[in-house]
Amino acid sequence: MSLASEFQAQASHPTAPLALMGGTFDPVHWGHLRVASETAAALRLPELRLVPSKTPVHRTRPGATEAQRFDMLALGISALNDPALRADNREITRATPSYTALTLESLRTEFPTRPLIWVIGVDAFLHIHTWFQWRRLFELAHFVVLNRPGFAVSQVLSLEMADVWQGRLTRDIDALHATTHGRVYLHTVTPQAISATAIRNTIAAGEADQALLALLPAPVLAYIRAHHLYTQSPIAT
Repeated sequence: MSLASEFQAQASHPTAPLALMGGTFDPVHWGHLRVASETAAALRLPELRLVPSKTPVHRTRPGATEAQRFDMLALGISALNDPALRADNREITRATPSYTALTLESLRTEFPTRPLIWVIGVDAFLHIHTWFQWRRLFELAHFVVLNRPGFAVSQVLSLEMADVWQGRLTRDIDALHATTHGRVYLHTVTPQAISATAIRNTIAAGEADQALLALLPAPVLAYIRAHHLYTQSPIAT
């Protein structure tokens, strides 16, 4: 059995954990892909879906269209060749804004017995209490918080955040596999000094491809060039 077939078999099990990582992916770059792949491997996840947002609730409107961002994401995942990673278009195909609660509700309906794991950066997690129906999120999924080396964990586990983490925090990866929702797990990832803003700035400045190939997969860059994306003044996000 090939590695891809093995991952597909594991992911199809009715109790296999399913992880999701949302984002604008405008455009997707090596930082997104490497963090997703590293997290899937470290947490023994047979499937991690990257979910591009339709209408970002907390961010500026993207520069590329929804269809273009999804196409680039699919190309980037193919270039990385990690069988655990997939693209999921559910947010860009529905009429509502990209509220995580609605996304998780749709997934819970589709996968009633699978542990759902929302992968989120530490900076975003610090503001989760401002999200739409934030308490309901933990009734639907676990949350893996991507911490960066040197970041003070005390900021996450502060008194101000106690309503979020108290009674939910775990240091046991197996807890994410054994239950369907309700846990918070802190995971430190390798820093990725790449940003979509920097990529858009570089393209808008007219830089040659060589300056960009270390930042994003070649098929994604080829797509950007073919569709003349980000050639105007970039939008900072």
